[in-house]
Amino acid sequence: MADLMYNIEDRRLKGKIGREYISAYAGSGGRAGSKVAGAENWWLANNSLATHVGGKKSKGTHHYGPIPRGLYTLRLHESRKNWIRLIPDKSNVMFDRSGFAIHGRGKVGSHGCLVPTDFNVVLKLCTLVAVSYTHLTLP
Repeated sequence: MADLMYNIEDRRLKGKIGREYISAYAGSGGRAGSKVAGAENWWLANNSLATHVGGKKSKGTHHYGPIPRGLYTLRLHESRKNWIRLIPDKSNVMFDRSGFAIHGRGKVGSHGCLVPTDFNVVLKLCTLVAVSYTHLTLP
């Protein structure tokens, strides 16, 4: 059993999985963790609704901005190596969004996923999640 919490305001992912303590900085939002010049700004990473990075989905819904608050179950991603799928609890209000994960930095960052600044944290989480039943809380 495990309990992790991500606080968007201070950009911290912390808690325990088994006996292992996790404490890491991570972004969540339209360019979190991006390698694109200028995207390292934490405000841009966490306020993509304000900057409109990410575009729109069909029917006018957006697929950018920080991950919705709530409880998530963590599972290894079914097809991507070094990715953890965040499965929302049925009580979460998801604002017509889905597909959240914990993963490393990519060329354009993420559209709400949690992106630890240190990729070793992603690797450690993948190892721990593989052997644990894990929850993440976003207050």
